[in-house]
Amino acid sequence: MYPLLRSLDPHHARIGYVGALATVATRGLDSVASLAARFQDLLFEKIYADDPRLEVFLGRVDPARREQLRHMKARSPEEDPSAILADPSPRARWFYVSELWLYDARMPSSLGFLKRDQVERTIDLARWIGVLLPTLELSEVGFLLQRLLGEAAAGARDAAPFNLLDPQARSCLPILYLRQLLLAEMLFPFLVSELVERDTSQKVLATRGPDGLLRASVDAMLAAIGEPTDPADILEARDVSKFRSSIEGSLSTEENYLRPRMEMLVDLGLVGRKSASGGRLADFMWTVTDTTKRLAHEWRPLAAVPNKIPEYADQRFFGSMAAVLATDHRSATTDEERLLWFARAFRIIGRDFGFTPGRALALLACLLAWEARTVIEIGEIFATVYGAAKSEWARFLHFSGGSRFDQEFLIRLDDDEAVPALEQALARRRSAV
Repeated sequence: MYPLLRSLDPHHARIGYVGALATVATRGLDSVASLAARFQDLLFEKIYADDPRLEVFLGRVDPARREQLRHMKARSPEEDPSAILADPSPRARWFYVSELWLYDARMPSSLGFLKRDQVERTIDLARWIGVLLPTLELSEVGFLLQRLLGEAAAGARDAAPFNLLDPQARSCLPILYLRQLLLAEMLFPFLVSELVERDTSQKVLATRGPDGLLRASVDAMLAAIGEPTDPADILEARDVSKFRSSIEGSLSTEENYLRPRMEMLVDLGLVGRKSASGGRLADFMWTVTDTTKRLAHEWRPLAAVPNKIPEYADQRFFGSMAAVLATDHRSATTDEERLLWFARAFRIIGRDFGFTPGRALALLACLLAWEARTVIEIGEIFATVYGAAKSEWARFLHFSGGSRFDQEFLIRLDDDEAVPALEQALARRRSAV
């Protein structure tokens, strides 16, 4: 009823680590130790000075970050036994691939490097936001994320490994990350609304204390929840109150809970960030941009009533994001166009045997359409598919028994036939206009 990410900390600052994790996760049962080991192998590949890929990597690094990156080569004896020597061999010096990714000029911030003993924190976050199931296998959304990143990596032309930490490696990735965060945390609309309101009225913006942004945002959320009467809601509201008490009881906890939330919004291009030079750790480092103001406007209804996020995510999310990002996206206007994107999504993640969850296909269809500057909502896809079951397109659709009569369905498509037929029908319709 009141989803909240209660244990976020600075180890969760860069949302792109979740994407990197998805690339080494599987659709089978897994263990924390096995998944963490594969994740470590990915992040901590060593790039030595004589590796020809290093030049490509360094060409991506922002000049302002190069001095910071240079210091990363000073390894502790635990990492590099040759560090105890006065003049170790250049061959013994290296960068980890994740360091080079983090200092890439495309990264919104170079803060938040994940150390080897911290990788399980990303596994936790991936479970919390639905990229991994409790059993550690990829969820449908996680598999979708894996495929999107895999396609982006396959299309990269550089010799150096594709930057899996880049939260905007594809235009649809920030949209997907944000949707998953929003479904897992109803606090975000209150946080953004409070940030913009304080900026507009020139109130103090602080990371901690009586003027702390997180504290005020949680207070606004509790006010919106009010006094629940249903016993189940009372217990959940009590959990939110406990969260409020935990941040009020410790200034460091308050600040540490705020930072990852703000840094995630920075990663997704929704909040600005000041230069870190000369700043203190406790300084408020984030800025309101025009995008932030538009986001606050779009999310104001979500901060006015208890959790309406699931409805928003299905019915208005993509159109809302087009308004926030001030893009020139157009809305899909015909069932043929919406069904075509659905069939194209099936080509990418449709299961070879059995049926595929319709919600996963609908989400991918909306993301693919987004990359083509077209807005389609998940609810529209659902309505279109249900309607198509009674139309000429029914011959291409095969539902799992009874699933077309509820709000979730499993489906198989004859996509090899459906896609060209829908493309032809859409072309005819457009030529007739």
